[in-house]
Amino acid sequence: MTRIFFYNIIAYMEENINKQLTIERICRDNLVGRSLLQKLFRDNTGCGIIDYFSLMKINAAKQLIRNKKMNFSQIADSLGYNSIHYFSRKFKKLSGMTPTEYARSIQLIAEHAEK
Repeated sequence: MTRIFFYNIIAYMEENINKQLTIERICRDNLVGRSLLQKLFRDNTGCGIIDYFSLMKINAAKQLIRNKKMNFSQIADSLGYNSIHYFSRKFKKLSGMTPTEYARSIQLIAEHAEK
């Protein structure tokens, strides 16, 4: 039961990737208590639910950067970040590089693969 519930919460977060979710809202929308939700995520991911959601957003941002259809401001906006600066700081904190550095690294990998 808890494994299915865990994946339902993941699906819920994916559907709401463009929003700023709080633990309270996730609990309310999924009819679950805060302590149970936090335990579920710690047990299954080793991190808290909001940290996991932030990582999901940054992974989505990486995909959008690879697609090259949006600029960084559009990506930040599409993922529910209020500011490009906050998005960039969060991206660097979780990926170890800025969005620009990530885009350059993808470009270099692509150029190297073409040779």
